[in-house]
Amino acid sequence: MPADQELSLFEKILLATDGTVTDLIALYAGETIRVKKLDQFIERRDAPPALRCHEPTRMLQRRILLAGAARHYLYAESQFVLERFSAHLQQQLLETDTPVGMLWKEARLETYREITAKTIEAGGEIARHFELPPDTDFVSRTYLIHYQGLPLGSITEKWPVGWFRD
Repeated sequence: MPADQELSLFEKILLATDGTVTDLIALYAGETIRVKKLDQFIERRDAPPALRCHEPTRMLQRRILLAGAARHYLYAESQFVLERFSAHLQQQLLETDTPVGMLWKEARLETYREITAKTIEAGGEIARHFELPPDTDFVSRTYLIHYQGLPLGSITEKWPVGWFRD
């Protein structure tokens, strides 16, 4: 991670927040932010150790963009332990484009976000969603979402360095 002065104040806020990123970006951008699902699928497999599953389980994999009217603001990939969600939340995750943080807020889930990684790395394939070359540096953060003592899943969010300059 480069020195903090290379990131804008808003980028530092995004890296540190344990709140809903969609709300923050909407405030920053002054526009409604929507989820654009790139793909999503369920597979039964071993979960990463941080998710504390002791046997293969149904995992929901998602890749999304947070988008405004004319611009993509953030790319995110997530993996969730499906059985740790209520049937209603499972349905909402699978069938709607509502941001996951908003779903938790609407369901009044008391969650805790634990940031596990912050990096800057080349965007690679995802840079094309921002109309940038693959070698463009992207800020990245990964966090676990805990609910009732167990991790629901993990989310990695990425955006181009300097994308949120004042």
